[in-house]
Amino acid sequence: MTTAPSVPSPIALRDDSVRRRGVRWFLVLAFAASWVPWVAVRVAGYSLDDLGVQLLTAAFVPALAAIVTRRWITREGFSDAGLRPRLSAAWSSYLIAALLPLGVLAIALAAAAVTGLWDATAWRFGRDDLAFVAIALVVPVVAAPLFWGEEFGWTAYLRDRVVPGRPVATTVATGLIWGVWHWPLPWVGYFGAGGTAVDALVAMLMWLPLSVLLEFVIGWLWSRSGSVWPPAILHGGSNLVVAVGLGRFLEPGAPANAVTLLMCAAYLPVVACILAASTVSRRKVVGVGQ
Repeated sequence: MTTAPSVPSPIALRDDSVRRRGVRWFLVLAFAASWVPWVAVRVAGYSLDDLGVQLLTAAFVPALAAIVTRRWITREGFSDAGLRPRLSAAWSSYLIAALLPLGVLAIALAAAAVTGLWDATAWRFGRDDLAFVAIALVVPVVAAPLFWGEEFGWTAYLRDRVVPGRPVATTVATGLIWGVWHWPLPWVGYFGAGGTAVDALVAMLMWLPLSVLLEFVIGWLWSRSGSVWPPAILHGGSNLVVAVGLGRFLEPGAPANAVTLLMCAAYLPVVACILAASTVSRRKVVGVGQ
């Protein structure tokens, strides 16, 4: 994973005090502007399962935090924000972002079959499944503007600034921060809700490895495309294809948090391939340099 092509100069070479101040303010704004409304939603008796509530309290908060930080706090502007689609140069990243969720879903379903969470022997591919696949190819692209709200914050702003110059470290750090940001969700009616308090606590913990694994894939797409849009498509596919698809196929009595656990298992080989490819690429660069 390398720095996104859209970044005009390495973040590490900029004024470090500006970088640190920007990261601090971004995190304060992103967390406070999400967690406070989520608590209010819970107190008022609403749930984040409501799409309208999600849009008002979560979907665009990281993007707004990044905009405020870039424009008024650090005054860095938006030259490295990856806003341009770069379709002609990054078409392969778009293709990967759109198709990969179906591949991840297939891996997750294989794991579900092996662990008895899905009875694959009783399944027959039918018209409904064909319709699901057709929709799965389109919905991540259509939903990308909604998931842009998170990616413009966590990926296009935060990930290159947390531990600049160290791709793996900054990816892990960004994923952990992103995972912690999700922690109130099981308590306000979203992913991981509906079970016991122990289930909610486990859901909180499971957000951490899932977010780190996802950030490796998202960060790789960001690095190779230089645009925030392929990450937004992949994020949408992970939520609306992988998670929804697993919920569609798993047995009714599947344990709480089975979907999150299977998603982690399915993303592991993908991340392993990305890291292996990145290692080979770095060795080739070093070899050429010598």
